[in-house]
Amino acid sequence: GCKFKITGGPAFAANGGGELKLQLFFIHSGVDGGQPQGDYRVWLEKDGQKLPGFDDTTSLALSSQQGTLGKYNYEHKLGIDGLPGNTVNGNYVVWVLDGNRERDSLNFSFSVTDGQGEVWIQFDQA
Repeated sequence: GCKFKITGGPAFAANGGGELKLQLFFIHSGVDGGQPQGDYRVWLEKDGQKLPGFDDTTSLALSSQQGTLGKYNYEHKLGIDGLPGNTVNGNYVVWVLDGNRERDSLNFSFSVTDGQGEVWIQFDQA
């Protein structure tokens, strides 16, 4: 299934450019006006290369934190030494994986420029 859609973001903030910090908010807008959904993860590629760790971090159910760009229940960071080109700048593709690591969204593309390595996206499964 491909039930998740982006309903917020992608939004970007400068963070010094030393790491990519991905903050995601997985919700179901049809439940309690946006109930945070757990056990979701993402596959993330930069310039065509899969980035490690993002598919091993999972979202937290019924939980949210307030970040610089918005509420989130998933966060994963990767230093530039783990990024192609050793920079956060570049072209990214992301899609959602469910608890069984099966695709749960279409591919979404975004680009990071000017060292704005903090990225926020809201995914809604409604």
